Amino acid sequence: MTDKQKQIYLNLLSDGFDTYVADGRMDMDVPGDDLLGQYVRDIVDRNPHLGGADPETRDSFKEGLQSFLGDMMDKFNHIDRSAEPENLLRTRFSQGSPGQRRALWSRVKELAKSGYSPTELNTDGYDSQLRPDNEQQIYDMFLEDWQQAARKRIRKTKTNLLASSSAQWERDSRSSTRQDYHARLVVRETLRRYPVLDEIARIMGRCHDQADDDPTRLSRCDSPSTLSATPSSEEIDRITLGNDIERVLPSEISYLAGSDTEMIFMARYADRQLQQFSTPGGELSVRQRDMPRPRPIRGPIIVSVDTSGSMEGYASEIAFAMLHRLVEIARRQHRPCYLITYSVRCKAMDLSQACGWSRIREFLRDSYTGGTNGERMLREAINQLHTDRYSMADVLIITDFAFAPPVPNTLGLIRMEQSCDTRFYGLQIGKINTPYTQILNRIWVVE
Repeated sequence: MTDKQKQIYLNLLSDGFDTYVADGRMDMDVPGDDLLGQYVRDIVDRNPHLGGADPETRDSFKEGLQSFLGDMMDKFNHIDRSAEPENLLRTRFSQGSPGQRRALWSRVKELAKSGYSPTELNTDGYDSQLRPDNEQQIYDMFLEDWQQAARKRIRKTKTNLLASSSAQWERDSRSSTRQDYHARLVVRETLRRYPVLDEIARIMGRCHDQADDDPTRLSRCDSPSTLSATPSSEEIDRITLGNDIERVLPSEISYLAGSDTEMIFMARYADRQLQQFSTPGGELSVRQRDMPRPRPIRGPIIVSVDTSGSMEGYASEIAFAMLHRLVEIARRQHRPCYLITYSVRCKAMDLSQACGWSRIREFLRDSYTGGTNGERMLREAINQLHTDRYSMADVLIITDFAFAPPVPNTLGLIRMEQSCDTRFYGLQIGKINTPYTQILNRIWVVE
């Protein structure tokens, strides 16, 4: 399982938790061999208070559960990988010619007898029945039993691991949920005290009407000039959400190119969340004109948090509250979110991966000393903008802006990204004059 497949599955489990808590219904089918999906149901059934709990309590519990499920998926993957040599030998034996099967039989017997008890797989029994006239039939019967025994062994190993790990996690989760709950109360109070943080979150989260974002900002782009029927160019240029395949943007169709991204397309199709033109197109010719460039709806987010010494104290609490709000939006909408912390050096973590708030706090905590190297932070953000996953992300820099403006080369890269309609925003904690007011698209100030 790739990291992307893991994240898709974690998102499905997250949605399943929400709907099962709300009305006893899972948004996803949970087959009998889906151990983690069954566990989500079981843990909710054993904690009926979650349905009526304070949302902060429920979210705290869910955060810990998601982190635990992510860890279990990694351990399950390790179990699957450890079985790969055996699977490879079984495939070779299954697809081999009669002569190849006969040559492999001694090796197959040795592996099967060392890995399975006679009650699990009676290798000697099959070996004793082998004759020249029934050899291939015996091999086929053995293969079927071998495959079944292998599946049972892997499932048993995973079941035992889940049982022991979940018992430990459930004991520990009581105290960690309480700690996380109190941290969330602090965040909620900070958000109440500084309502501008919600305004920033709405813009970064693209929860507002994009037409109101910056109506005067124009960029050069290619657009359809002839279409079937007679829709206006304003209708054509508008991007909406849906699942009309005829109107879907090529960037969405590209998800079907790989098996590891196909699930993303299917999930968005089922939820009617594919980006598409508001009207269908026919034969297209391309012309270039000035127009507001369509930006991805619910696109990725990059957050840069200054962890230098000047940000220690209340500034760090404001930064954490802002980060909390953005990650909450990104996770709810299954959008990539990337965190960069910077002081003398830069660190980064992909918040799309399952991780609890305690882990994020630890990530932030080992700084708040020394000066600020804004240049490295800007370079890291630009590097991410050059990846497929974070192309055209909204970038938010949380800092006091007590650092030098970018060097000309970096400024040129920022302007190039802005010309493609990437937005750079700033949350300035404390008020000092900064040249970044002329560089970023917008800066909010909290004193």
